Amino acid sequence: MSKLTASELMIWGLSNLWKQGKEGGYFVWHGQQPVNDFGHPRRDEPCTTKHFNFFARAFPGLFPYGEGGIEGDQEVAVDFSKHIWWLLCYHDHQFQRHPTFSFVAFGIMQRRQVLSSAWLKMNRKTFKKDARLLLTLTLEKLQTVQKAEENNAPISDPLIQLLWKHVYATGARVIGSDYSRYQLCSQIWSTSIMLNPPSLWITINPGDLHDPIVQVFAGENINLDDLREKPGPSKEKCAENMALNPYAAAKFFHFLIQTILTTLFGAEATTQRIHSHIEIFGEVIGYFGLVESQGRGTLHLHMLVWLKNTPLSEDVEDLLATEDFRQRVQEFIKKNIWAYLPGFESAEELKKIPNNVEVAYSHPPDPDSLNYDSEIMDLERKVARNKQHHTCELHHCLVMDKGGRFVCKQHAPFETADKDFIDENGCWGMKRLYEFINAWVPGITINARCNNNAKLLTNSREMINILFYVMAYSTKKQGRSYNLSAIMTKGFAYHAKQTTYVEDIRDQQ
Repeated sequence: MSKLTASELMIWGLSNLWKQGKEGGYFVWHGQQPVNDFGHPRRDEPCTTKHFNFFARAFPGLFPYGEGGIEGDQEVAVDFSKHIWWLLCYHDHQFQRHPTFSFVAFGIMQRRQVLSSAWLKMNRKTFKKDARLLLTLTLEKLQTVQKAEENNAPISDPLIQLLWKHVYATGARVIGSDYSRYQLCSQIWSTSIMLNPPSLWITINPGDLHDPIVQVFAGENINLDDLREKPGPSKEKCAENMALNPYAAAKFFHFLIQTILTTLFGAEATTQRIHSHIEIFGEVIGYFGLVESQGRGTLHLHMLVWLKNTPLSEDVEDLLATEDFRQRVQEFIKKNIWAYLPGFESAEELKKIPNNVEVAYSHPPDPDSLNYDSEIMDLERKVARNKQHHTCELHHCLVMDKGGRFVCKQHAPFETADKDFIDENGCWGMKRLYEFINAWVPGITINARCNNNAKLLTNSREMINILFYVMAYSTKKQGRSYNLSAIMTKGFAYHAKQTTYVEDIRDQQ
């Protein structure tokens, strides 16, 4: 019997672990030292030393030969984030579909951002002064603050406020943290000062379950030139593809939003400025969008849009008093914000229109078609019927108010009107005969075939309140599920017990 090579032994071992298409269990020896998740050698380790790569050993199914791990021994160094991106673009989608790989990589990226942010903070000139004050911090003080936070009481201790100030400043440089979202308010204000207040508040909610493009990203073989050539994946299969491949869903979202911005809005952002041309809203000179995840994990976008030649806020009230200006605004509403089509007069009339849940599995009609206008109207009616019809449901939009009554957080039923209008006070509305139809942008509805909404910000006194709401909503933090004071208390107690005395004040902190 010939001697097996190392690669043959690895193949033999993996084949024995493979159970019905899934990896079996692994025996892991617990070490005495924490795992070094930095791929490059430590400072006290010479560069010629062979070191163990974290990713290559943590994911033997993805790196079966123990080679190719992120920041491994390579002739040319590859940046951590770029290497992750390259792996997620791998042709067989194995890295995309792995249940833990992307989450581990993202967690390590956040840890590095925290360490980098803390290093920058500790190298500031004022840090030594603050550090000497923080040295007087005691476990008893933190425990007192922990109880106060549990009771939602304000923190008045100046020493704790100083500590929290450093924690917030450090977290502001970490992607996805609540503290990073707080900084966005200042960016919105500065953009409003430079470009005047925003003109539009737009929400885009791509339909990732039935859109053929996202299924192509997930690996399905679909002919996008002729979607009627053969039926696409079933509803169950589409949902399974999205559940197993969240990267494909995120890639589709990014692709669709970028396409809408460049083609429908005519805005292309660079690192320095926005290059724009006239499209459906006119000329867009700025936009600010934030991505949110819904309860089921899908992504949607809230966006503020600044239009060129928008009047100054102090001039709007005088302009609204003129019939000519109100007529121009009304014409803008008529072309860009709809809430009515023939057949949307009432609930009874709406039921006569077939509700096709897979309406996104299509593409816009051919502009060269002889019946193009009627085909466009028919497609828009189908999409609006499926995506813009609002139904109040518990655990979806119905919330309990202070009086104990259930009310719709979307403010349904909506105001109805026989025609588009705007008055001297800046109050406006579009034609809407049925009170449970959400407004939509025709260009987005036809081309993206997804749920969307738009609000016109007239910058009147009433609309200033909407602007504040928009800023608070678009930068709101995620659900609170932790007690920061308790985390700090446990961490402080651990380090006070384990850490020996050191001379350097930065090492102590």
